[in-house]
Parts: sequence; C-alpha cells; structure tokens
Amino acid sequence: MSTKLKEAQRLFQQNELPGALNILNEYISDGAADSVALQLRARIHYKMQNWGGAMNDYAAVLEADPENPEAKSGLEMARSILGYFTPDMFNP
Repeated sequence: MSTKLKEAQRLFQQNELPGALNILNEYISDGAADSVALQLRARIHYKMQNWGGAMNDYAAVLEADPENPEAKSGLEMARSILGYFTPDMFNP
C-alpha cells in the first residue's frame, strides 16, 4: 500500500475528510485508481453527503469487484437517499 493511501486512511480515521479527499484525488488522478482507493473515496464522499461522488466511486468498485458488500450497500443507500421524497413537504 502506498504512503499516500496510508496517509489518506489516517486522515479519514481522524475525520479530516477534505485532506483525505485531496490526497485520494491526487492519488487516483496519477493513475493509481484501485478498488481500495476508490472505496475509501466513496466513504469520504458519503460522509460529506456528496451522493453523486459516492455513487460513482461505489459503482467503479463494483465494476472491479461485483460482489463487494460495502460497495453494494453504499450504492444502494446513496440511491435511496437521492430517491427519498416526502409529498407532505410540498403540499401544506
């Protein structure tokens, strides 16, 4: 595991999400996109409520590993959140 990825994991564990995200974005843009990095970035996007980013990264993880349980549940939960609709909120 690279030092950049280890540093991103450390920052994630310390809840320093923007710093971890910056490191991962650089790591992935350098061509080192592996399922571990994408899954960690998906977790960060999810915690930051960036549902689209989380869904994209979870979907990329599932392309490499279709049976990944965290990616499956994360993608489904993000879809569920985006699909949530309460008609009472719009009809006083």
